[in-house]
Amino acid sequence: MILRRVIAHFRKQEWTAIAIDFLIVVVGVFIGIQVANWNAEIADRRTETEYLRQLQGDLRNIQAEVDAQIEFEQFHANLANDVYDLIRNDADADRAKKINMGLSELGVRRTLRTQSPTFLDLQGSGKLEIISDQALRSAIISHFFRTSRLEAALDKNNEFFVDQAFVSFVMSKNIPPQSWDNALMKVQLPVTSVVSSAFKKQSEESPLYAAAGSALAAPPDAEIWEEIVPQVAWRGLIAVNNETIAQQLSAATKDLEEKIARRLEETD
Repeated sequence: MILRRVIAHFRKQEWTAIAIDFLIVVVGVFIGIQVANWNAEIADRRTETEYLRQLQGDLRNIQAEVDAQIEFEQFHANLANDVYDLIRNDADADRAKKINMGLSELGVRRTLRTQSPTFLDLQGSGKLEIISDQALRSAIISHFFRTSRLEAALDKNNEFFVDQAFVSFVMSKNIPPQSWDNALMKVQLPVTSVVSSAFKKQSEESPLYAAAGSALAAPPDAEIWEEIVPQVAWRGLIAVNNETIAQQLSAATKDLEEKIARRLEETD
């Protein structure tokens, strides 16, 4: 319709009318583009908010995992000291059995994973730019880069000092596995370490585990005790180091969660 009007004005050489029609077209296109951009911006901000809320949820789940790791490592660091005290105290009638339980539990390690499905989605799909706050975007990227390095350090500690060193030593001394007894040890395992089932209970009561501590039933000055002490000391130290790593992860996770929370408050 406008095109027909322009042609008619042109034939009549009505230049003012042509200019007005041209201006109407330009303004209309401009407004249309602006409205489209405005709608796209609103959609992007809604998407950003949704991703930030999902990241916030991931970080809270990660925090729960890190807290469990801290509890686990503190328990094992303390257990290493308890086993040492038992080695030096031969007056306890259940000493060998308790040490057997302690050594078995110290052979357990916990794998920590702090991956965020939301961050992996943003990274894999190339949508990280949807987070408009550049400082926050950089903080998120840096956080998950750093946590992956800390995870790798914790994994290396467990692989070398627990799996290859401690567990290998215990097995080389023919010390059999022994399930934990809360009543005998007078302390409960961390929740994340408890594995319970009817089958497990039945298996623990079999003759295979009846001679718990027999490999350790030796005089206090026996050579095996002097070999066990440094191994237990190393195991306790690794638990302490792992706990330090987990504390760093905890602090970093809380810091990022707070930054995201502030950003969400600004956009509400």
